[in-house]
Amino acid sequence: MNITRFSIQRPVGITMIVMLFVVLGLYSFFRIGVELLPALNSPYFSIAVEYPGASVEEVEEMVVKPLEQELVSLSHLKRILAIAKPERATIILEFDYMANGDIASIDASKAINRVRKKLPAEVEEPVISRRDANAVPVMEIAVKAKYPLSDIYGKADQIFKERLQRAGGVSDVAVGGGRDREIAVLVDCDKLALYNLSLNQIAERIKGDNLLLPAGSVYSATQESDVRLAARYQSAEEIKRVYLANSGGGAIPLTEIAEITGQDSRATRYGRVNGDDAITLQVYKNSDANIVNTVKAVQRELAALQDEYPEYQFIVVTNDANYIDNALHNTLLALFEGIMTTGLVLFLFLRGWRSMVAVMIAIPTSLISTFLIMYAAGFTFNMMSLMGMALCIGILVDDAIVVLENIHRHLQLGKPPAVAAEEGRNEIGTAAIAITLCDVVVFLPIAFMTDMTGQYFRQFGLTIVFATLFSLFISFTLTPMLAARLFSSEAAPVSGRIWTFMDRLETAAVDKYEKLLRRSLAHGRRVIAGVLILLVGTVALIPLGVIGAEYMPRTDESNFRVSVELPVGQNLEMTDAVISQLEQYILTIPEVTYCLSNVGGSSSNWGRLTVQLVGKRERDRSIWEITEDVRNFARRQLAHASVRVYETESSVAGISTGGAEIHSPVLIYLLGSDMADLVRASYQLQAILANIEGTKEIRSNYRVGVPEFKLTVDREKLKFFTTSVQDVKEAFAGAINGKKAGVLPNDSNNNGRDTDIVVRLKGSEYFKPSDLTTIPVKADGKMVFLGDVARIEEGVGPVGITRLNKQRSLIVQANITDRPLNEVLQELDSLLKEDALPEGVTYRFGGQAAEMDSSYGEIIQALVLSLLLVYMLLAVLYESAFTPVIRMLSLPLGLIGSLLFLLFTNNTINVYSLVGFLVMDGLVAKNGTLLLDYTLTLMGRGMSAYEALVEAGKTRLRPICMTTLTMVVGMLPTALALSEGAETRVSMAWVLIGGLLSSTVFTLFVIPIVFLFFDRHPVRTWFN
Repeated sequence: MNITRFSIQRPVGITMIVMLFVVLGLYSFFRIGVELLPALNSPYFSIAVEYPGASVEEVEEMVVKPLEQELVSLSHLKRILAIAKPERATIILEFDYMANGDIASIDASKAINRVRKKLPAEVEEPVISRRDANAVPVMEIAVKAKYPLSDIYGKADQIFKERLQRAGGVSDVAVGGGRDREIAVLVDCDKLALYNLSLNQIAERIKGDNLLLPAGSVYSATQESDVRLAARYQSAEEIKRVYLANSGGGAIPLTEIAEITGQDSRATRYGRVNGDDAITLQVYKNSDANIVNTVKAVQRELAALQDEYPEYQFIVVTNDANYIDNALHNTLLALFEGIMTTGLVLFLFLRGWRSMVAVMIAIPTSLISTFLIMYAAGFTFNMMSLMGMALCIGILVDDAIVVLENIHRHLQLGKPPAVAAEEGRNEIGTAAIAITLCDVVVFLPIAFMTDMTGQYFRQFGLTIVFATLFSLFISFTLTPMLAARLFSSEAAPVSGRIWTFMDRLETAAVDKYEKLLRRSLAHGRRVIAGVLILLVGTVALIPLGVIGAEYMPRTDESNFRVSVELPVGQNLEMTDAVISQLEQYILTIPEVTYCLSNVGGSSSNWGRLTVQLVGKRERDRSIWEITEDVRNFARRQLAHASVRVYETESSVAGISTGGAEIHSPVLIYLLGSDMADLVRASYQLQAILANIEGTKEIRSNYRVGVPEFKLTVDREKLKFFTTSVQDVKEAFAGAINGKKAGVLPNDSNNNGRDTDIVVRLKGSEYFKPSDLTTIPVKADGKMVFLGDVARIEEGVGPVGITRLNKQRSLIVQANITDRPLNEVLQELDSLLKEDALPEGVTYRFGGQAAEMDSSYGEIIQALVLSLLLVYMLLAVLYESAFTPVIRMLSLPLGLIGSLLFLLFTNNTINVYSLVGFLVMDGLVAKNGTLLLDYTLTLMGRGMSAYEALVEAGKTRLRPICMTTLTMVVGMLPTALALSEGAETRVSMAWVLIGGLLSSTVFTLFVIPIVFLFFDRHPVRTWFN
């Protein structure tokens, strides 16, 4: 007994079997995770190394190079990028997508441990974090309260940060704004020399008097008691009672030569939200963490903190999970709308509600059952898997329609419903299996893609495969059983004005098609020539640049960031003034809800604003119109500052910024050994980019040096005064930066935190070169002045050095507007070949450009592999080497409509539309399969090829038009969507709609012409 007959004869049994999958699918539905994109293996690691007091060149030579030498041999390492800055080195490791993140982390730690002993003793312990050092925070939170900023900062750094870091998926929480507290010991420079003391002596004495040490235990007859030295400072007042011993043996009160005061340290950062002072918390996730789960965990901690600290206000400025939730909700809505519009079309085509109900049961059943396999495979609900479900509605409908239409035809021949259901299903069985297996082998190659695009689309392709296989099972079991039951009373033809009109329309369409088909068969060469000209013309739109190409479509995620950089050397107050001016303008924009400002921190001449807008549906302007207004304001009012505006784009998640601060479509690495040549090449490249249409915000990471006072020692004088470079270094560095002299533990004035005790010269931050020469230096028990052993010169020092794969590098970036990325890159490449860079300097593209080349190559390979697999499958089914070739003509015929629709809807060729072509290969081939399968069946019954083609065309016209129309209508909500996240789906949907329409039209005429030609001129006769 075959499965269809079993289903018809045992309706309760087959219903329970199907319900088993449905119930397990619903059970799985509530346990499947939610995220924007599939979990990506983002193999980025950052290593941060602090080297106090070191210059940029020292950091490069003493820290970066030894670490590079050891790390470069790590397995699966794709790129190593090092950034040396004063007192700090950051190394970013990027592994390929085959790397295991845990193993890579362990290997990196081992490599660092091996080289640790070769690093200078002053270098602090390297810190490894599992994220790109330039990653964007997933949440930004502002903290406000009616307390001094130093108190709020202390609470945020001591308690709020620690609590948020405990949340699952959080890798780091950065605290911005506010002030640090310190106990400042401000030493009078003249008295220091008078009493023959040094800053180092004072710092060591303060530190030495601040002890808590165990001294062992004492025992009595009945107990044991610990003995400890308790000499820790309890307040700043105790520090004032410290005495110093000079070289003459005198005891000098510390207060005689210094002022001791508890104060806010010098401001190095500012934070504001909507113009009000605030502390900012930036939450970063692990590179492999789920954004939605991470944000939910942070929100739970925030809710608990709000309950515990009601006097504090926690304002969530940006939250990536909101966009994700909206995007997924809208994708589900498009899925639901597709099912509803498909049902309406089926109602008209299948003449009544019974046939429509059969199909409308089959679609949700297949989709719900798919949840079980998704859960078992570890998939999540994300843009990719849900988009796969939305686009496979057409496939699911197709399986049900083909069966129901054939059963309906057998009913009209007068057969009983049960017989019509079984024979109709069996007659179409081979074609249905062929169609379904073609869908499977089309999408399976996506599972073999290994790059970022493969990670994106693996769940997309396999979700369609799972749903398609369930759909095949349902079409062999549930659909025939429902037809046998529901069609029992449908033997009589339906009547009514609508159905009469539909009958007349179909009859007229079949008659017209027969006439056109016979005419096409008679003038086959003209038809083929016309189609070929049209195909060549549409494909030529790509190299001609009429249809552009880019990596990913732009997305409106309702927030953007503004980066502001002033000329090197500008102080924090100047930067804050510029940020405030820009902040005031942004707050006048009606669509803005929050504006979060961060000034300083890593550099005094740098600041950033994060701007949150109302939802996409709640505003009339797009985010690109708003950001263009901000750019225009910056050009007019802030010409002296470098202002860069960039929209948040989660669609390019996983692509490293390549050491730059932000994502940019155009990113070029300049590589060489000579910094002067690199700088010259960067200016040359920026000039070239400025002349390319569509580029904007062109910049380089090269910065003119920081103003500095350079100290050059005279070694002869050092020898004469019996002092050393180390003594000079301690006096010079300590006088300006201050020397740490321990901490005041559990300071009640600092929220119970340990407050640093800092010894420095009074007024040192405002010293002029003449003041620096008067700094005292210890020299063999006596004092000399710094000007006696060294000269001080004003100059500039490097801001930072970037190295890529052990070579010095500069990074040039640009944003693009109103022009596809590929066009810009092609023009840039050609201009660089004409205008050669300085000798010894090479260039390479990074960021989106590098990913685009890799992704395009992977997708083309997958497309070729899918075509090969489809051909092999059809050759097995038809036992012919040439029939599959005819059937596969549907793909180039579909290309015509796909490319024209991309052109008319102003979309581009990108990763999503390329995968759309892959999907189209499976969808458009159904029409050719249906037509050829029935033609061969009729020829087997004795018909000539010509008459079999005409009869098969007339018979299959209705199901072909039905399947095409239902698939098109089912995808229209996706193609026309204007909500959050729609931008990524739109280009793929238009590719499929255009491909289906053109392939359907041309398949009905071109494939019969080609089939008839091969029948009359078999290939085996060509060589005789």
